[in-house]
Amino acid sequence: MMFSLNSLAGRMSAWLLSAALIVAMSLSVSAPSNAEENDDTIVARVNGVEIRFSDLLLAEEETAQALASVPDDVKFEYLLSLLIDRIIVSSDARTKGLVDDPGVQRRLAYYENKALRDVYWTQLIAARITDEAAKEFYDAQVGNAEPREEIKARHILVGTEEEAQSVIEALNAGGDFEALAKEHSTGPSGAEGGDLGYFTAGTMVAEFNDAAFALQAGEISAPVKTKFGWHVIKVEDRRLQEVPGFDLVKDQVIEALAQQEGQTMMDEMRAAAAIEIVGADGEPSRPLLAPEE
Repeated sequence: MMFSLNSLAGRMSAWLLSAALIVAMSLSVSAPSNAEENDDTIVARVNGVEIRFSDLLLAEEETAQALASVPDDVKFEYLLSLLIDRIIVSSDARTKGLVDDPGVQRRLAYYENKALRDVYWTQLIAARITDEAAKEFYDAQVGNAEPREEIKARHILVGTEEEAQSVIEALNAGGDFEALAKEHSTGPSGAEGGDLGYFTAGTMVAEFNDAAFALQAGEISAPVKTKFGWHVIKVEDRRLQEVPGFDLVKDQVIEALAQQEGQTMMDEMRAAAAIEIVGADGEPSRPLLAPEE
């Protein structure tokens, strides 16, 4: 599994969804145990039932997506309120004898499987993801990779070829590229003087890419047409992309290694399991997850 230096320089991408799930799970499931090691502070009592900090962490894991943009102080109040209400209602349900209700038993079985899977899976992944394993993975995938050439460029985007040619004439007459970009460019980089930063081949649309990489540092292109309009391109620098050091990308490497190891482990466990999909291959149709309208 090879990933480019360019993707590491930003955020590593194109991984299977299980990568994010594995890493998120390893962080969130381990959090309560860490809290317990630090006395797992009691934050509230409801009719004598304790709510601990680890309970808040589990509630945060449960609601992570919905509360992703909520400030921490507001999130704390919300989660604590949620747990207080849950204990009040569940305590009342116990007094009414609902523990043996089939719906409750079905959910208990479901969440028991989930809890066992979450904690055990985290332990399995953690056993495979050591610093030594991460460094070996880095050396194989990143450290020995050939660095790619990248260029630093600016551009001015206008609507017509005539406008682009007029910009070039102004540049030939001594005009400042950054100032002209701020004045004339309709692209989002115009406010920054057309600055596109460093990028590697294949990052931009083909016509722009080919024209830009044909230029030497300091050269300005003829008008270049793309689907966005007409561009005047200036290349300011050409260099070989630096290979990021292990410490710089360690977190991303661990995520990628966790994805790889998790996928391998899950494939092995599935291969050893007796799995039967009921309702496939001509058998009675599967039940609907939601009723038809």
